[in-house]
Amino acid sequence: MTDVLRTQEDPKPVEPERPGGEELPDADQALAHESGIAVKPRSQWYYVRTRFLRHRLAVASLLVLVGLALVAIFAKRVAPYDFDQLDLFNIAQPPTRTDTHWFGTDLLGRDYLSRVIFGLRTSLWVALLVAGLTTAIGTTIGSIAGYYGGTVDNLLMRFTDLVLTLPTLAVLLTASVFVGNGDPFRVGVILALLFWTGLARIVRGVFLSLREKEFVEAAKAAGAGDARIIVRHLLPNAIGPIIVAMTLILAAAILVEAALSFLGFGIQPPNPALGKLIADGQTQGLDSWWLVTFPGLVIVVIALAVNFVGDGLRDALDPTQRRIRA
Repeated sequence: MTDVLRTQEDPKPVEPERPGGEELPDADQALAHESGIAVKPRSQWYYVRTRFLRHRLAVASLLVLVGLALVAIFAKRVAPYDFDQLDLFNIAQPPTRTDTHWFGTDLLGRDYLSRVIFGLRTSLWVALLVAGLTTAIGTTIGSIAGYYGGTVDNLLMRFTDLVLTLPTLAVLLTASVFVGNGDPFRVGVILALLFWTGLARIVRGVFLSLREKEFVEAAKAAGAGDARIIVRHLLPNAIGPIIVAMTLILAAAILVEAALSFLGFGIQPPNPALGKLIADGQTQGLDSWWLVTFPGLVIVVIALAVNFVGDGLRDALDPTQRRIRA
């Protein structure tokens, strides 16, 4: 009788489960049994988000990039003047706090703050185009080479090595002259066709490791095709390195586009670009210091912010890190 009452008073604890019937990890189950408190399951994206938010420099850099992107998107509303509007009464005027031209004016009397804002829009557009095309090309080639291996891998990687051996600066200058014609879209495509090699090798390495996992064998046994395995199973597990590499490509595209425009082979007038603004202002030397300083500072801020965001994403997307530091 006592055993019956004891059984009724002390029922067997129910195993805590995740939504959908998935069991909690062993550590979470032990904690739930010891404390008697239900443990809320946490996904990998929870840890990614939390680790990234604890990286203060990366969060601040992300806010800076978002702010610059909004300024570039709404350039026509944010800029006080049009980028080619002339003010013949204020030619080569330095920046002052009380004046309407906060960044001064150039040698033609155009408001330099407006030109920097429109130049920021052009440079960001080219950088995003380069990052998107590079990610698409590099991910496609790297995933196919890593998944199939063998002859396919050898052919694609030898082609990648061939592109890597090309003198990048010489090819960029030549292609920009004969193909680019100063058009932002064409310049972005030319840069993307030379930037994808590093990402392709990264994706290939990740796929070579992932294709030997048990879940790939299970997908093949279930009748899944190669395309479905690559897109639905392998690619989501390689998204971390791809995102980090994409941020680094974005920063490199900003710098290379600015260098090409500075040399006169990139974006051409009437489209303003940050590198072109520096090239136009450097001929004046220290007499018109603001013509070089302000667009140069914008380039430095963008490059640093993108790299800091990349560092934060690299740490946050590392699947081996489950611990969240306070």
